[in-house]
Amino acid sequence: MLIAFSIVIFLISSSQSHATELQSNNITSASVTDFFPNYQKTTVSINGFNVSMAIASTDEQRIRGLSGLDKMNENEGMIFLFDEPSKQGFWMNKMNFPIDIIWLDSNSKVVHIEKKLEPCKIFLACPVYNPQVDSLYVIELRSGFTDDHSMKNGMIINFDLQGNNWLMINDN
Repeated sequence: MLIAFSIVIFLISSSQSHATELQSNNITSASVTDFFPNYQKTTVSINGFNVSMAIASTDEQRIRGLSGLDKMNENEGMIFLFDEPSKQGFWMNKMNFPIDIIWLDSNSKVVHIEKKLEPCKIFLACPVYNPQVDSLYVIELRSGFTDDHSMKNGMIINFDLQGNNWLMINDN
C-alpha cells in the first residue's frame, strides 16, 4: 500500500512539474513577440549597430509612444515622424523604464539629446523635454544607448522611409 501511495505521489508531482515546464515555455515563447507588431518598421544603423524602429506617424501612435511597454531591448526603438518642424515636447508619463530621446531637424541632423530619462512617478510633476530648436523627427532608444554608441549633436541620420526602409547614422 505504501509503495502504491508513493507511486501516486511521484506521478502527481511529475505531472505538475511537466505542466509547470510547459507553462514556462509558453510564457517564454509568448514574450518573444514582435516589437510593436501593428506598426510599420524600419532599420537604423547607428555606428554599425542595427536597431529595429517602430514608426510612429499617426497622432494616436505618437501620443502612445512607448508608454505601457514593459521593456525594450537594445536593438529596438521608435521613430516619431511629424508633419512639420517644431519644438516637439516629450514626457515620460506611463513609461515603465528609462530611455534616451534624440531630436532631429528637417535635415536629419541630431539637434538635441536627452539621456537616461526616468519614468514619471507623479503625473503632476512629470517634466516635458524639448529642444531649443525645431525638430521634425524624434527617436526613442533604451537608456544609455546614446552613450554606448557614441551618439552626439551634429550627427546626420540619412533615411528613406518610402524606399528600402534603411536608416543610416553617419558621424560628421
